[in-house]
Amino acid sequence: MKFVLRLMGVGAAGFGIYRWWTGRTSPRRQPVSGTGLVERNLRLARMGARGGGRYAMHRARRTFASVDRQIELDEEFQLRTAEDVTRELGNMKGAMMKLGQMASYLDTGLPDNVRQTMASLQSDAPPMSPELVEQQIESELGAPPREVFAEWDPQPIAAASIGQVHRAITHEGDAVAVKVQYPGVAEAVRSDLGNAGWIFGGLATLFPSLEPEPIVDELKSRLYEELD
Repeated sequence: MKFVLRLMGVGAAGFGIYRWWTGRTSPRRQPVSGTGLVERNLRLARMGARGGGRYAMHRARRTFASVDRQIELDEEFQLRTAEDVTRELGNMKGAMMKLGQMASYLDTGLPDNVRQTMASLQSDAPPMSPELVEQQIESELGAPPREVFAEWDPQPIAAASIGQVHRAITHEGDAVAVKVQYPGVAEAVRSDLGNAGWIFGGLATLFPSLEPEPIVDELKSRLYEELD
């Protein structure tokens, strides 16, 4: 329950941004949901607003429920909220998704079902479409993957916070793993880490066991390295 109340706090902090931005723009059709500071804070505000509405409905449902039923409702509510947070951070990718990954094993205050749900961010991010992957490879290597490689698997074997990995075989017969960076993720990471005090300060209320400063330093070091 505390996890959800903290989520509501994140939403309240960003609600002014949400009201100002709503209706002025539409989400970009790319694998990284929003790359600028305002867009990414808007995503957090929406997530908090959904959590607040869900919490109000949950309180109403458990009012006249038995004790056993209240426990069931609480667990269902926590799981639904965790799924929402996991999906949102997974779509945001970049530093936000990295933070969710770290929270799943560092934040000891999270309920077990919440932790298990968020652990999926470590290996199961929403992937790019095969068409977008081809565009990325062609823009970097000058030709589509079916020409660059002798064999190419369009289905990724893994999708994480910065990019996704595909199997391929070179024309020389070598089996290789090809990591394709998400378009827009570099801008999103720079936005997150360049304004870390604002964004991570709000998320610290969501994951209280995480100390923002060392985590931001670690994320800056690792993510900038991965983006190169």
